Amino acid sequence: MFGKITNKEIIELNRVLSLMLIARVPIISAFDLIVKQTQNTKLKNLLKTIEKDLKAGNSLSKSFAKYPDIFSDMYISNLRIGEETGNIADVLTQYTDYQEKFFVLKKKISQASRYPIFILLVSLGVIAFMMFFLIPTFESLFKSVKSNLPPITEALLTISNFLLDNSLTVAIACVIITFSVRAAYKSEYVRINFLDKIIIKLPFVGDLFIKNLLARFSISMSVLLKNGISLLEALKISKNISTNSVFRNEITQLIKKMIRGESMAANIEHSVFFDMTFTRLLAAGEESAELGKVFYLISDYYSNEFDYQLENIMSLAEPILILLIGSIVAVILIAMYLPMFEIINYVGV
Repeated sequence: MFGKITNKEIIELNRVLSLMLIARVPIISAFDLIVKQTQNTKLKNLLKTIEKDLKAGNSLSKSFAKYPDIFSDMYISNLRIGEETGNIADVLTQYTDYQEKFFVLKKKISQASRYPIFILLVSLGVIAFMMFFLIPTFESLFKSVKSNLPPITEALLTISNFLLDNSLTVAIACVIITFSVRAAYKSEYVRINFLDKIIIKLPFVGDLFIKNLLARFSISMSVLLKNGISLLEALKISKNISTNSVFRNEITQLIKKMIRGESMAANIEHSVFFDMTFTRLLAAGEESAELGKVFYLISDYYSNEFDYQLENIMSLAEPILILLIGSIVAVILIAMYLPMFEIINYVGV
């Protein structure tokens, strides 16, 4: 209806709105000021619609709840608690801090994957240039020499000729494979039955994914519990911080056991996601009845663990990628220059 509105714009909206409410500006006046200052047409139209609802007597949470694609269940639940307790400004401030931390954690995953992908794409471009242009240039020279070429050179020439002779077929195959992979990635069946299970079992990547997930899950639980939302309701909302079906199913089963009166800590001891550290900290939180604070500490712990591990992996990945690609290019160059010795002998230099 209103189009794409970025997370950054939502965070800024909450930040400004909370400051105005702290300054005791009436909520409708606050919206009127924010609408006038908003540059994004889509966000401006959304805020105007919400302002009309507020003037009609609707609460802030009910007005925002009409747009679930923009405002999450967690956001609405926090707003509702803020309205009930009369602390909307404090709730908005806490939620904005949560959003910033949550999206920083989420963004780090995408940023970490960009560098290796960029290196691989550049490398594939270099290798493609050598196979399609460099090697064919040398071939005519090699044919002028009536001697056997090294096996590695013969192999590369065969591959290069095959790619040149079937370039259209290879291009179509690459396009089909690319679209097939994208379709498989977007397929709910493939994601639930294969991808979600594979990612948590991958060496290094799986552990990194889980640490990031636990950090985001814990900060979500902390904010919800601190604002008075029940543990079961907080779990129902926080399980949606990830699209991973294995994680969601595990939390769903945990909720069912807790409804029967079982302890949360006791039921995650053999979890795929929750390790011994998480379990012990959670048990301490249950005993002290300070789960909100404990979940915040857990979030900090796994956030730091994630940063440390990500830094280590990236520091290792960079030289390994460079070495791997360098080796491939070196093999191609050696294969091309080995016959030069035969050519030198042939011309009698």
